[in-house]
Amino acid sequence: MSSETGFDPELYKRLPSRDPRPEGELEQLEQVWCAPRKPWEWVTAINNNYIGVYYVGAAMLFFVLAGVLALLMRTQLALPMTGFLAQETYNQIFTMHGTVMMFLFAVPAVEALGVLLLPQMLGARDLPFPRLSAYAFWAYLIGGLCFFCSLFFGLAPNGGWFMYPPLTSMAYSPGINADFWLLGIGFIEISAIAGAIEIIVGVLKTRAPGMTLDKLPIFAWAMLIFACMIIIAFPSIILSTLLLELERALGWPFFDAARGGDPMLWQHLFWFFGHPEVYIIFLPAAGAMSTIIPAVAQTRLVGHRLVVLAMLATGFISFGVWAHHMFATGMPQISINYFSAASMAVSVPAGVQVFAWIATLAAGKMRFNTPGLFAVGGLVIFVMGGLTGVMVAMVPFDWQAHDTHFVVAHLHYTLIGGMLLPLIAGLYYFFPFATKRMLSARLGTWAFWLIFTGFN
Repeated sequence: MSSETGFDPELYKRLPSRDPRPEGELEQLEQVWCAPRKPWEWVTAINNNYIGVYYVGAAMLFFVLAGVLALLMRTQLALPMTGFLAQETYNQIFTMHGTVMMFLFAVPAVEALGVLLLPQMLGARDLPFPRLSAYAFWAYLIGGLCFFCSLFFGLAPNGGWFMYPPLTSMAYSPGINADFWLLGIGFIEISAIAGAIEIIVGVLKTRAPGMTLDKLPIFAWAMLIFACMIIIAFPSIILSTLLLELERALGWPFFDAARGGDPMLWQHLFWFFGHPEVYIIFLPAAGAMSTIIPAVAQTRLVGHRLVVLAMLATGFISFGVWAHHMFATGMPQISINYFSAASMAVSVPAGVQVFAWIATLAAGKMRFNTPGLFAVGGLVIFVMGGLTGVMVAMVPFDWQAHDTHFVVAHLHYTLIGGMLLPLIAGLYYFFPFATKRMLSARLGTWAFWLIFTGFN
């Protein structure tokens, strides 16, 4: 009788075998699994342990670069009359900051954790398609660096990270700046889809014998839902970038209202990807939180099955709330009512996870080590961001707060608390599993308090 993965446990009776092994088998095995020795071998490595570390390192590099851009923006806003940044340069930096954070840091960073950790959690040697993982990483890194370097030549996109037409049409953005964004993001998202396919197949087909879905680690559940959401959401942004590039290059009027197009089509396509992306970013971080909090509380996760169901519900409902970004565009009243109600409803499964984490902390004995500090800090900030999310789900309030710094604060509190601090907690918690080395607890504590107080 075979297991869910198709492996026949009866084959275990053949091991160990006294029969002589094929000639050269040991040498071939060592060649495949040995650590890279030559510089070129580090580049051609396909093992998930190396690709995962590369992924994390590249994502953190883009995080630092986007952080530098944020400092430049804040300096200009603090000293508005000094001419620190020219208007065009500010627009480019604003666009690049949001784009790099969302497309080159947030999604790749959580995907990197999955590439690095899932095989160990599933009892597998590697992900099922190692070369696909390597392709996804190198496409992401090379594409991301080429995209970022456009900033140094004055060719960076300048239409905002959301690239709304008609502002990004040839009439108002006549250069090739917007084309860098459209082509670059299209290829970067193809890389993300390749990684998602790898994760889905890995979770469903390479689990250890006897590891049924109800025994799946909570982080693996989060990564499975995350990958399925990428497969559904990301084709929308690829399609929208393709249509806008065709309009710019060939004059096909998909979004030009004067020639029969509809600029609202871009917003629907973009936000059908854009809002699920928030939960695509959040769910792996939530899986890490559901792994770390029981460890630091020294007890089991309260409501394990409820947390899994809540993650499934979050992924499902998130595809029905995209138009709450468009309340100020004049949608029909029935659409406004639906998307307002759905936007409030999506907070329920997120709240289930938050209460499960709080109950776990209350049931156990908390250890305030570095992962614990970042996990609790992320929980506090995420709750604050989530409350502001319920506020902007109310249409009258959204009309008043739309395009203000309140929405900017909501976005940053949600993503910093729901993704960044849990990610850092995960790096501190899982780093010894990947490298057999411990990170400095003292530096981690200082880093936490600096980030937590500085952000607030």
